[in-house]
Amino acid sequence: MEFRMLGPLEVLIDGVPVHLGGSRQQTVLGVLLTNAGRPLQRRRLGSLVWNDPPPSAGPNLRTYLRRLRSALVDPLSLESRLVSDRRQVTLRTEPGELDLEVFEESCRAADRAREAGDAAAAVGLYDRALRLWRGNPLDGIDVDNPLYAKAVELTERRYAVESRRWGLLVESGDFGAAIGELRAAVLANPFRERLAELLMLALYKDHRRWEALQVFTETRDLMANSLGLEPGPELQRTHRRILDDDVPS
Repeated sequence: MEFRMLGPLEVLIDGVPVHLGGSRQQTVLGVLLTNAGRPLQRRRLGSLVWNDPPPSAGPNLRTYLRRLRSALVDPLSLESRLVSDRRQVTLRTEPGELDLEVFEESCRAADRAREAGDAAAAVGLYDRALRLWRGNPLDGIDVDNPLYAKAVELTERRYAVESRRWGLLVESGDFGAAIGELRAAVLANPFRERLAELLMLALYKDHRRWEALQVFTETRDLMANSLGLEPGPELQRTHRRILDDDVPS
């Protein structure tokens, strides 16, 4: 079985997608996946599915769990991966089945390679981790749902890993790949100053000093016009270093 939450919520059995029901039932599954392998009290589950549980929350939750229990039958054991009693519910997953867990394992391995000075291995492992993403995590969850905070947390985690990978590309001199990817990333996330900083460093180290300075100017103007703010100290420090030709090699 495969459980996917790094994008639209999906479950596959022998490569075939499982019908997961409507949005509220999928929210129940999403909450269970964020607690995979750990018992979750029914009352706690309900509070994570509804901000303000309606009178029908209890019966509805029982219905959702019954449907999910039927849908998540392991073809090998013929037992459902969803185990519950009157008090708690547990969704069991095996190693390698949940994309989030595989993502984190690959990132930890990449971090170890990075700390050991093996940039090529680290980039490859980060690539493997990031290929698991199929879009926005838990895509389709309502913004007023408690689970939406988890989706935001996962989005920030992805951004941190991408930034670490791009930093390695710049440090290792792979400017061609770094510049192309970072230009697209800056366009998509114009207020992420770390991305602009990495793009500036890549351009400068690739002997494109004027273009690096232009990135700063465009970022500064956008922030001033849209937010009424100046760039943060890190981006300004990088700008000064480029102006002074004082960027560490």
